[in-house]
Amino acid sequence: MNPSLHALLEAFKSFANEPPTDVCTFIQRLLGPGALPSPWVTWTLIGLARHRRRQQWVAEIVQTRLRGDTNVLAARGSLGHPGGVSQSGSVPGMPDWEYYFHGRGCCLTHKVDGDAIDVDFWDKTADYFDTYFYKNYLESLRRPEPPEQRLRELHPSTCALSIAIDDLRAAGALTPLSDRDAHPYRLSDEIVSAADDIEAFCDAWRDQDRRLVLAATIGDFLAAEESAKENADLFEIVTARADRCRALWRQRLCSMLSKEFKGADALQALADLQSPDLEDHLVKALEGPPSGTISAALQIIGRLDDASWCPRVHSLFLRVDPAGQAPSPRIWITSLKFLLRHKYQLDELLPALADAGGTEVGDAVLLALEHAPEMALPLIRKALVAEIPICRTEVAAILALINEPWSRRELLGALDASEDQEKTADARAALLELSDPDAERAVLEWEQRNPHEKEKGSYIEINGRQLGPLYSFGELSLQNRASRIRYEMQKLHDRVMKVKKVNPPDPPQSRRWWEIWKPDARSQK
Repeated sequence: MNPSLHALLEAFKSFANEPPTDVCTFIQRLLGPGALPSPWVTWTLIGLARHRRRQQWVAEIVQTRLRGDTNVLAARGSLGHPGGVSQSGSVPGMPDWEYYFHGRGCCLTHKVDGDAIDVDFWDKTADYFDTYFYKNYLESLRRPEPPEQRLRELHPSTCALSIAIDDLRAAGALTPLSDRDAHPYRLSDEIVSAADDIEAFCDAWRDQDRRLVLAATIGDFLAAEESAKENADLFEIVTARADRCRALWRQRLCSMLSKEFKGADALQALADLQSPDLEDHLVKALEGPPSGTISAALQIIGRLDDASWCPRVHSLFLRVDPAGQAPSPRIWITSLKFLLRHKYQLDELLPALADAGGTEVGDAVLLALEHAPEMALPLIRKALVAEIPICRTEVAAILALINEPWSRRELLGALDASEDQEKTADARAALLELSDPDAERAVLEWEQRNPHEKEKGSYIEINGRQLGPLYSFGELSLQNRASRIRYEMQKLHDRVMKVKKVNPPDPPQSRRWWEIWKPDARSQK
């Protein structure tokens, strides 16, 4: 454990001392920025220390109310889900909570507040953290408690949490699983021993009148600055230290900008920090090769919503391949959205919608309905026959939400033109969501003409216990298509409702369905 972390643990113990009578002198005698971990790192540690108890609570619920065994889940993953218990549902005896088993873990979600506590069980415990799960937890909070509220203030985009976690790992606060380098990780024994001190500090943090001294004690001079605004002398002292905290964190983030994968998080964190050199970093990012850092730059520029960025975004748009390797298609469509929102060079950009590729054809359909309805039908037909499943799913969900004669016609056209179970699964699922007798009859007739023989799942035996049935990915995909369509409909609902009354015309040269599905059909007739 490095010295700054050791000093922080001592600070958690010292806060319970008698409050100082001379706050200015007290703060001047405290360790300055750099001697303690940065506020972003400190509050991440506090958050994880508190979250460990939540994860242990999830393990208790799994074992006492869901008939699960965390040891079995840790050892066997999805094969260890409790027998006779649905994969998801309401927690017995706890109607406000719902559960969902996945892989080696389980997620509990509060139906009212939205709190989503997701845990993977490793090494027979619930002690190990997943950064993605923890970010989702923070973002799910509708009414965060004061410690989590402070953490969210420091990490509004949650992106820099990954950098703070790297710093905690390097400092010795986190320990990875024995056979892994970084993920998953748990609190070190020293931090677990200090958990009660950390929780007592958080209890005290609820008292607004104590915040200034508490914040300064753990080196969070940004929070101390906020609390010292009405005392000019104190504010001057605290602000100098707060500025130093920001400068040190900015240096740390800038050092990560060139790192693969972490560069995007660092750029988002610089935006959260309102770094004075943010524009320079955004310009440099846009000039680089397609990467997550460019995607992060576009997200930030989208939030700024400043039309002066259009020329640079346009330059990026022109050099990215809409059908190239990821993340090029996503960068292309995100750039196009920004430019269309600002009505930049529409004569050039609207025809470019036809070039949409990769996973972004569904998004292009919505852009066409919003900005160029005459281009919508070719894109819809392109998506419904796409090799990429998410394209078919998104566009089928869009058509089901619209539920107008023309959208039903497109779904039925896709269905009538093919005998392929996989390629028509989304269209069939979408038609069944319409509560339309004719649509249901069309699906039934198709399935009678093209019966699907379901797989007989194979069983395997581990330690004398029969597990299964196990199905192929394709079979599971067919079985779950209805729920997937409903999920996409829910996700896209608000945006689709804005274009529900748009009736896209059929372009003169638009290909018929049989030309799309069976390109050799004409020569065979």
